Amino acid sequence: MLNSSSILNRIFRLKVTDYSKKGHGLAFLEVEKGKTPVKVEIPSAALGEHLGVKIEKRKRGGEYQAKILEIIQASDARILPRCEHANSCGGCSWQHIEYRSQLEQKEKKIHALFGSIPGVFFHPIISCENPWHYRNKMEFSFSEDKSGKKFLGLVETFSRRKVLNLNHCHLVSSWFIEITQAVFEWWNRRSLKPFHPPSGTGSLDSLTVREGVRTGQRMVTLNISGDHDHFVKKTDLTTFKQAILHVSPKEKTSIYLRIRRAEKNRPTTFYEMHLHGPDALHETLVIKGKPFHFRISPDSFFQPNTLQAEKLYEKALDLAHPNASMRVYDLYAGCGSIGMIFAPFVKKVLAIEQSAYAVCDAKVNIQFNQIDNMNIVCADVKETLSKFSLSADLIIVDPPRSGLDQAIIERLLVIRPKKILYISCNPFTQSENIFTLIEHGYQLKAIQPVDQFPHTPHIETISLLEN
Repeated sequence: MLNSSSILNRIFRLKVTDYSKKGHGLAFLEVEKGKTPVKVEIPSAALGEHLGVKIEKRKRGGEYQAKILEIIQASDARILPRCEHANSCGGCSWQHIEYRSQLEQKEKKIHALFGSIPGVFFHPIISCENPWHYRNKMEFSFSEDKSGKKFLGLVETFSRRKVLNLNHCHLVSSWFIEITQAVFEWWNRRSLKPFHPPSGTGSLDSLTVREGVRTGQRMVTLNISGDHDHFVKKTDLTTFKQAILHVSPKEKTSIYLRIRRAEKNRPTTFYEMHLHGPDALHETLVIKGKPFHFRISPDSFFQPNTLQAEKLYEKALDLAHPNASMRVYDLYAGCGSIGMIFAPFVKKVLAIEQSAYAVCDAKVNIQFNQIDNMNIVCADVKETLSKFSLSADLIIVDPPRSGLDQAIIERLLVIRPKKILYISCNPFTQSENIFTLIEHGYQLKAIQPVDQFPHTPHIETISLLEN
């Protein structure tokens, strides 16, 4: 009889019956008779496939990771990945699955999470017209192996910060790869070390690249450690700027240095140094025929898929049915995008955002778009909701992936708006929050999935709750 230690490095024939949260195939292996089979996670697998796999690693939770050795029976949805890095890169895990099947799987996920709730209207998923080159932002990591070989790219699947040098990435425009290659060549001529989190040594942490899809503007941010023993010299910054401008137009490119300072018993702080070009990136969203213009600083959040964000916000308006008497609160407002889009249709918008950079952007955006019925407060959402006695007809929440914590939910239940519009990039935490709100009298009326992230298992959802 097999046991948990004896299956490592063994070969088995398994059938893929589901997908993991990361989009890898899931199969089940009976290790001991009479006991629950263990999960085996298999990258680059597709639902329904029969595979010959090698068990390579056991995770802390008791699950196993396996590598495909042979595709015995392939899925009808399997296609040839477009990218040469698809089987090893952690950036996207579904390139080997045809796009129509990706959409079907995402819809099934939403129905599985919310299907037990009575009376919900499930809108069909909104697909991405062009599922390639859609991202307007990407973060690339610096790394170095024990032999001193350097890497700048995305983290490999199932690895601990093992970085893959990229020749291509089909989720972004070709300019992103031109930038990473230019920075990699610059790095090879310098003596700088990558930042190593466990020891706190090294300088170079990551490279953030952004592009305005509708404006053509560009931004490159070098993220470094602020430790004085590993600081970047002025000559390093001068040559870094030269490397960027060699492959990017001077007049349209913003270059920033972002410094991370971490000290014991003190909160981590960040500082920015403007090295070149415009002091922000500008982008335009066209919502129901009306253009909205946005200033985006290096630290500001903006939806990573510009064209799908337009569809997302249009559907948010359709679901919420705003009217001229409504008072609206926009929580986790970022640079103010969704609050601004709702403002022309309602009486008043109050937005709350913790990032000072994003709030500065939002104030400029509100003024530039000539919106006179919106105000934004720079504050922690939880603290603000607990201190002020607010009333609202509609509250819009677009929280981080971790969702709403209990204190915020409790405060929403005190304010008790007629409608809550919950936008989320993590339907798992969103569903947990929504079930809690339902227990306290709210009804989930409708849910709209939007595919903002083709070739990944991630999905954006808009949910409408009414009191």
